[in-house]
Amino acid sequence: MRLYRFLFRISKPIHKYLGLVFCLYFLAMGLSGLLLNNPGWIKSVSAPWALTPENYEPHNWNRMYLRGGTIKGDEWFLAGKPGVIYSPDGGESFAILDEGFAPSVYGRDTHSLLVQSNSNGTELYAATRSGLYHQEFSSPWSQIDLPGSSGGPVVDVLQTRAGLVALGESEVFLATDGQDEFAPVALRVESEDALRSVPLFRVLHDIHNGKILGTPGKYLIDVVALGLIFLSLSALVIWYVPWRNRRIKKWFQRPSSIFRLGWKYHLKIGIWSAVFLVALAITGALLRPPLLIAIAPYSVESSSPLLTFSQRTDGLGGKIRKGVYASRDDSIILATDGGFFRGPADFSQPLRPWHIPVPVHSMGVTVLEEIEPGAYLVGSFMGLYIWNELSAQLWRLPRLGLQEGNPYRSNDLLSAVVMEGSVPRYRVDYHDGMMPVFAKAQSFVPEMPAQIVERTPLSLWHYFFEFHNGRLFEKWLGSSYMLTHI
Repeated sequence: MRLYRFLFRISKPIHKYLGLVFCLYFLAMGLSGLLLNNPGWIKSVSAPWALTPENYEPHNWNRMYLRGGTIKGDEWFLAGKPGVIYSPDGGESFAILDEGFAPSVYGRDTHSLLVQSNSNGTELYAATRSGLYHQEFSSPWSQIDLPGSSGGPVVDVLQTRAGLVALGESEVFLATDGQDEFAPVALRVESEDALRSVPLFRVLHDIHNGKILGTPGKYLIDVVALGLIFLSLSALVIWYVPWRNRRIKKWFQRPSSIFRLGWKYHLKIGIWSAVFLVALAITGALLRPPLLIAIAPYSVESSSPLLTFSQRTDGLGGKIRKGVYASRDDSIILATDGGFFRGPADFSQPLRPWHIPVPVHSMGVTVLEEIEPGAYLVGSFMGLYIWNELSAQLWRLPRLGLQEGNPYRSNDLLSAVVMEGSVPRYRVDYHDGMMPVFAKAQSFVPEMPAQIVERTPLSLWHYFFEFHNGRLFEKWLGSSYMLTHI
């Protein structure tokens, strides 16, 4: 009993003063986490560049500003956060094609662009965060209906021998006979006999956002975030009212109903949410360097009870990131969080795991293209590679200024490739931006127009994401910004 009283006596002032010091930080984490978990609430709002450090403004197409591009003669078609960018003069000038396009910065973020040319002109299909869009022969964009869609983003759009394929994060739609009328396809995946391993990084991420428990877990995290917001606000009220009454006599007031409410439920909610808040704090810290680097090599077997309700233990093992049509055998290859999968282009048979020796960063595949039948361009934050399945050969295409040959430690953070036909002409690095893939063959790099940056501020969701993980403070705190997430 004496030990209990001693610990209580010591912990009370520690809780009070540490809580007051970090109260606003906890409030910001709770609010930003809640909004990140519900992007639909803020998808139409953006944050001006004035609210971000100077290094956040993109230059030379960096910071994931581009996700892909196609060159056809003098015409350039680029896709990324601004939407679809067009140049009619070989990259000398650019304009955003936004008539009829998604109105919000968040919604027009384009993951993939399919460019098709025929005798009538050029047709464009844009896979965006807000759905699939089509532009025919310089007319305004129109959104294509995807029956049965969950309303989530479209991550890729492909042309196959039979028609078009639109890929969502967990769903597929087919359009045949040259029409833009899509129908949903049931995704079937052939299971492997061997147990699947899930990277520990992804397991911790799913715990942090609640997806480890499926949809109920997402709502649970929302409730915990609301609890953290209440604890932060009630702590301020509980401290301020007695302080004011003691120090400023003329402002003395009897405790209001708000004070009594905060006093009554602060302890109760704090006790009930303590375990969840500790779990969020630990997983959040492990998801940022330097702790992330320490856990990167580890994984969790799919048989673990921790993954009982997780989507990563079966099917595709997570979200679809990219897709490519393999013309050699009329098949589709999908790059997902759980690896690569391959099956008939009409999805008439189940997809099967496809194992290739290409190192892929835990953030997922950023580039997946066919350069010739049986040869594929595969890229991620671990570099750009060519895999020839016929000869079983793998080549790395190193970036200019490569500082470390080991893909796990190099500065080769590939975010996009600009293709000319089946040839990769330009690569886009997350930090350094656009540069030629082959230095001797191409030296011209198009300048990024300032007006495009001005017209594409940071979406509020992305702003809160950078705030929540602490990177927003890197310019001022240096590597110490990592402490904001611990």
